[in-house]
Amino acid sequence: MTVLVGAIIFLFSSVPNPEGGVGGSILSTIYHFGVFFMFTFFLSLSFKGGRLDRNAVLFVVFISLAYAISDEIHQLFVVGRFASVKDVGVDLIGSLSAILTLKIVSFYKKI
Repeated sequence: MTVLVGAIIFLFSSVPNPEGGVGGSILSTIYHFGVFFMFTFFLSLSFKGGRLDRNAVLFVVFISLAYAISDEIHQLFVVGRFASVKDVGVDLIGSLSAILTLKIVSFYKKI
């Protein structure tokens, strides 16, 4: 699932925007949050069977952030697209939300 979500991110960021308009719509923000939530969620589950110690969390967040940055760099080479620090920030918030969700679920599973 992680690879599938990663491929979806790549495919959507490969779509040209001939008008060259600046993004920033609420739908764009929701998309970035959602896909990076899913990317990190599935990456976390595939890493150590979902058991996230401190090192695993750092590794998963690093991989997710690196993919977010590489996605924005990739968009520099697509007609009408641009790189956005805001998008990387929203991606990071989505990733951290996935980690937090998994930690909360893990906590309540122990009770």
